[in-house]
Amino acid sequence: MGDRHIVCVPCSGVGSRVVSLRDRMGPLAERDFRLLFSATMITTAGDRLAAIALAFAVLGLHGAGATQLGIVLAARQVAQMGIVLFGGVFSDRLPRHHVIVGASLVQAGAQAVTAGLVLGGTTSIVGIAVAQVVYGAGDGLVEPAERGLVPQIVSAERLQEANALQGLSRNVVTVLGYALGGAIVVASSPGAALAVDAVSFVICALLLVPIAIPRRTVDSAATFLDDLREGWREFTDRTWLWSTVVLYGIVNLAFAGVWLVLGPAVADSDLGGAGAWAIVLATGGVGAIAGGFAALRWRPRRALLAGCLAPAPVLLQMAGLAPPLPTAVLAVFAFAGGAGLAVHVTLWATVFQEHVPERAQSRVSSYDYLLSFVFVPLSVALVGPVADAIGRSTTIWAATGISAACMLAIVLQPSVRSLESVDAAAPVPA
Repeated sequence: MGDRHIVCVPCSGVGSRVVSLRDRMGPLAERDFRLLFSATMITTAGDRLAAIALAFAVLGLHGAGATQLGIVLAARQVAQMGIVLFGGVFSDRLPRHHVIVGASLVQAGAQAVTAGLVLGGTTSIVGIAVAQVVYGAGDGLVEPAERGLVPQIVSAERLQEANALQGLSRNVVTVLGYALGGAIVVASSPGAALAVDAVSFVICALLLVPIAIPRRTVDSAATFLDDLREGWREFTDRTWLWSTVVLYGIVNLAFAGVWLVLGPAVADSDLGGAGAWAIVLATGGVGAIAGGFAALRWRPRRALLAGCLAPAPVLLQMAGLAPPLPTAVLAVFAFAGGAGLAVHVTLWATVFQEHVPERAQSRVSSYDYLLSFVFVPLSVALVGPVADAIGRSTTIWAATGISAACMLAIVLQPSVRSLESVDAAAPVPA
């Protein structure tokens, strides 16, 4: 709430057409999209380095453990959620690439401070947490700005391919970035990897400055609250949008704790430890790359329905932890889940950009993002106590059942089943 080279068979009732290799890579022929694509790859690589580095920087502090790491990550995510609605308003009023430039410089400063604290050897959990709160605030500006920027810098007929390439770049770099991050931490220190991430944000800002987009007419008399209310009206006026977002928010509530917390616990107790879990996660990353290539090639007529069906394999990921199944089987399920989620993200972004007015896309995207992920911290915090109270397998089966019911409710909605993709030759709604 998404990317590759697989030949897809049209789904009954969904309809599709296959896009040529030249068309799939076409968005890269457009200068402004190339700049955004390059910036995305660079910052994603830096973030994956930092993900490993931050964890080991915190765990390396005297007396620190998983609880302290959780505090740092939660503080960052709360700051991100707290700023995302402001980011939506700013991005609909200001040039969206300028918003991302400003956010990147904020994140660069936050990571530079974090790196300095770690390299200096005198830091504390409080110091790192404060720096990561600033980082999270910057991150909250990026999602709504980027969602609205893509259709402004790429031709309408290339919109889905542009979204697929964005997701593909992230998924490829993720697999490589985690490996490189681990190598830097081992060979040097977590602080060095965090410093590299800070530099990546500076490069991102420099790449985005030359982007040129048309000036937007803004109602100067409208207040911040007026803009928020208009964005909420655009969000709630589309039944397919608000209902799907709310239901996926419940899915994320059920899934996040099971996969992020109980998954590693199952691997540790029943599958042989971290090595087995690394195999499952890595295979899921490869699946996401495969799904990205599929999203580049497949153009379903009912993209929303196809995109909502695509993530169904994540149910197998969750259910597979309950018995639990062998590592090899879980890895296969993770591959399918990663592929499905990659297709889902691409198709969802494309449908969103086609059917939400450009003038409000960032604000509507901020509501989408907030309601989709606001319960994730709660899920991660509560799943352990719930599992202790009713049993781990029971918790996993219950979460899987809740997720399945929500996914079924989504695809049964008439508004989801009937919405068709905009004709590529037609202009994007304004």
